[in-house]
Amino acid sequence: MRPPTGRGRYGGRFILKDDGDAYDHHEILWQYPNVTMTWMSSLTNSYGFDLHGEPQPKRRLGIYFHGANGTMYANYDQCKIVPEGDKTKGLLPSPPSIPPSPGHEREWLDCIKSRQQPSCSVFYHTHVDVPIVLSLLSLRLGRSIRFDPATEKIIADPEAAQMAIPKYRSPWEFPDQYLT
Repeated sequence: MRPPTGRGRYGGRFILKDDGDAYDHHEILWQYPNVTMTWMSSLTNSYGFDLHGEPQPKRRLGIYFHGANGTMYANYDQCKIVPEGDKTKGLLPSPPSIPPSPGHEREWLDCIKSRQQPSCSVFYHTHVDVPIVLSLLSLRLGRSIRFDPATEKIIADPEAAQMAIPKYRSPWEFPDQYLT
């Protein structure tokens, strides 16, 4: 299996002038064994790219996934797939894999009491976060990064592998057990 690579990567802090480290604009192209996917994040303003909604500032948190067969838009209230022509004709949608949440705060408190995993546990979210973190690293380095999901390691790039280790403020250190 060929590991995913990030070929195209663009982004930076162009609008927001605070002390955060998240880019206000970020675009990436991921190549997986049988899928090429683009992802874009923009905190430039709150209006949707497909010009939906009321033209007034408000909290609009959504994400678009653009693929060769269509585009998926998802936010906390909906998930909409817009097919590209008839490329998805005859395909059935995947069943929902995450149950509806009562809200992050309520679910967090309930999980503390019950010792149950939240609907978006770290085990689920790793599949979302790792590609995004790798794309940010790719932007900082100015080159593509190859990653092996089986070993959970960056391939043939010692500089990127070293930069992927978080640097904590003294006296704290990143636990060595996570590096093996």
